[in-house]
Amino acid sequence: MRTLEAFFTIITATRNAAATLPRLLESLASQGCRDFELILQDGASTDNTVAVAEAWRERLPILSLASEPDMGIYDAWNKALSRIRGQWVLFLGADDSLQSSDALEQAQAWLKDTAQHVVFAGCSMILTTPHDFPVEIWHPDKAPFANLPNGITLPHPALFYRRTLFAKEAFITNLRVAGDYEFLCRNLTDNNYAVRELFISRMSVGGISGSMPLMLDAELESLRISRQYFPKAWRLMLYARICRSVLFRVINKLLGLKAALLFADAVRWCRGKPPLWTKGGIHVPISNRNAD
Repeated sequence: MRTLEAFFTIITATRNAAATLPRLLESLASQGCRDFELILQDGASTDNTVAVAEAWRERLPILSLASEPDMGIYDAWNKALSRIRGQWVLFLGADDSLQSSDALEQAQAWLKDTAQHVVFAGCSMILTTPHDFPVEIWHPDKAPFANLPNGITLPHPALFYRRTLFAKEAFITNLRVAGDYEFLCRNLTDNNYAVRELFISRMSVGGISGSMPLMLDAELESLRISRQYFPKAWRLMLYARICRSVLFRVINKLLGLKAALLFADAVRWCRGKPPLWTKGGIHVPISNRNAD
């Protein structure tokens, strides 16, 4: 890896993301903190994703762009890791964005004084519809290691990784949607993290990990990982989500997608949460690139 030249490295894996990428690039270009680089690892897009990215070079401080075939989002992330030059790494999807123009500035003010043993720094994010309508806030878990057997506890688009983590570690490339969860299970401990309710990013629901029809696949992959790393743990919340996903598929098969999405939002209503899945467009998978 090259000599450090930035405080942050933002990594985004893309494939045919020309329609959504400008929102991410605009949020990065508008940052008051300019001490960051952007690495775009494109999976040989057949649309004009690369041309869209190239058009932003003048507005972004350091843009590293590569386009080549890969085996999926986690393989793309691993390819990007060989080029990082920042002290802290943040992974954003092609349809994600930073929450405000001072998001990185606030994060830098916090992270520059963070103890060296802290290698994961979890912040907050806002979940939105594909039309950027905010529907939910996701804060980092207060006890992310203790609750890890039940699923990911630190919102990935608002999770900063210290660069030193990747000197020996990488993402598992044969996982479809839970590679970030597996990485946490493998590396998170009870004392190597810090959390803060600082709003960093906005994540658009609709990618493969945020698609209700595909949620069961995601939960089952998380279950396999949880059993691998925490064989004796209780995982009631994870099993509850699997039951919800199974019921969704049954209702979808018997009554159709509209009824299934209404069921999913009814579950949210019972938990005191606003409707999400019936907002329109959310149930359609966008791309494996926008999974996390």
